[in-house]
Amino acid sequence: MKKLLCVALALTLAVSLLAGCDGTTTPPAATGNSTPAAGGDAGAGTGGPQDKMFNVALTAPFTGFDPLRTNDSASTYVNAQIYETLYRIDPVTGEYICLLAAELPQFSEDGLTATIKLRDGIKFHDGTDFNAEAVKYTFELIKDPDFGSARASIAGSIDSIECPDDTTVVFHLTYEDGVLVAKLAHTNSAIVSPTAQKGQDLMVNPCGTGPYKFVSSVSGSNVVLTRNDEYWGEAPDIKDVTMTIIAEESTAIARMETGEADFMPSVTVEQISRIEGIPNVKFETSEAAQIYYMCMRGSSYKNPVMAEKEFRTALAKAIDKEGYVQYIMETYADAAESVLGPKITGFAEEAVTHNIAYDPEGAKAILDAHPGWADEEISFLVPSTPGYQNMGEYFLANMKAAGFNNVKYESIDWAAWLNESKTDGRFDVTLAAWSNVTRDGSELMEPNFHTVNGQKRIRYAGDDGAKVDSFIDNSKTTSDMQVRSENLLKVNALLQDEAYVQPIYHGINLYAYNTAYTGVTRDPGGTFYLKDIKYAG
Repeated sequence: MKKLLCVALALTLAVSLLAGCDGTTTPPAATGNSTPAAGGDAGAGTGGPQDKMFNVALTAPFTGFDPLRTNDSASTYVNAQIYETLYRIDPVTGEYICLLAAELPQFSEDGLTATIKLRDGIKFHDGTDFNAEAVKYTFELIKDPDFGSARASIAGSIDSIECPDDTTVVFHLTYEDGVLVAKLAHTNSAIVSPTAQKGQDLMVNPCGTGPYKFVSSVSGSNVVLTRNDEYWGEAPDIKDVTMTIIAEESTAIARMETGEADFMPSVTVEQISRIEGIPNVKFETSEAAQIYYMCMRGSSYKNPVMAEKEFRTALAKAIDKEGYVQYIMETYADAAESVLGPKITGFAEEAVTHNIAYDPEGAKAILDAHPGWADEEISFLVPSTPGYQNMGEYFLANMKAAGFNNVKYESIDWAAWLNESKTDGRFDVTLAAWSNVTRDGSELMEPNFHTVNGQKRIRYAGDDGAKVDSFIDNSKTTSDMQVRSENLLKVNALLQDEAYVQPIYHGINLYAYNTAYTGVTRDPGGTFYLKDIKYAG
């Protein structure tokens, strides 16, 4: 069996998993008991000032606390503290770090069997044992079509799972999965307690192995966590945490001003100057593997004209993404010329050649050439969160200026949008975003654009959907990076050439925190980890 070092580069592992090892190296023990600490004295359980409540202000609501069934940002923020995955991607180096796994998988020569050794002696918060059976149970849930997994594609390559003993799990695969480890590091692959999952609703009463335990929650309002004093790794410095939903960003910032909030994981550009003026509060940016884009449906549409590539192209030409980044984002983002971003595995410069540039006169020319098109009703559905509203209103003005006279703008609640944006006949155009937790191109394309395994916000005309599915499937069923990249670039080209997607911008993380703390950051996938935060005084 091929053996891999416990820490491998996340951006290149898809290549090296099967092809980059000579089969003779024995992996060392996992590097430490947990992910790297931010530094400083942990101070756990000392009863000092670090034991005061740490308050996190969120501007988007939770949808629930089952990590297998939720993938919105606020729920992920909570779940990342309570649950753990087999692996984690280091936010600085991009390396895979062994978390619940003791080492990276050992693959058979044909790539169809992956054997993983697990850490021993770990307990779930309900006191039951973390073991191979818990891993098997979790991934069988993800695979179950009746369960409702947020990311069923994570288990798409898994045929069966066996547990030779408590610390060994064997994945039997239906194909050579070039992104298996990336999937196992995804927040939607968090391992759940079988006992808890069978006995309670994890959406409201979560139970994991992580450094923080669930205490209580008020629906739509807040969640309270406390340090897991029996955590298997380094004890967190911060004892108690409250995450509160504050719908108005200005109100959240006011709480930062008064000291009622210690951390805002998301700050909009409009509020940066106000944040920077608050004593003892630091505004920070960090790299993000993130794409914001516009979806233009080609079938199952409200408006039949959306099936016309030329009409969708006119819409794409109307969108001034460069202006949005310059004037609204104030350059705290990069205008996107491709769906595949430069920080994503599989990207090549060829991707940007398919960009549909801002050309309002070109859009008008298309409309003028087709009598009646300018007056066709377009249903534009936008989530009501501040960032999306900024985009929606800006692009609505773009569309009108380019000659689209009948755009029906509708703003709906975030939770409603998550469901309704996947519904047939609900809209013609919407906005979406994806924070690529794994930084892998297949893990961007499949959940967003695959007709079976994806979010189903894109509806394709003709056989375009079958083509997209084929390219995505080819990209993930090999560890050959050249083949993977070729197919990912084909997906990218079709999405943009046929004007199903107009990429808007590649984002960066904008956040703020109380300077009494260190180690506060967000990783490129957008997640933060409270265990890395230290009380500085």
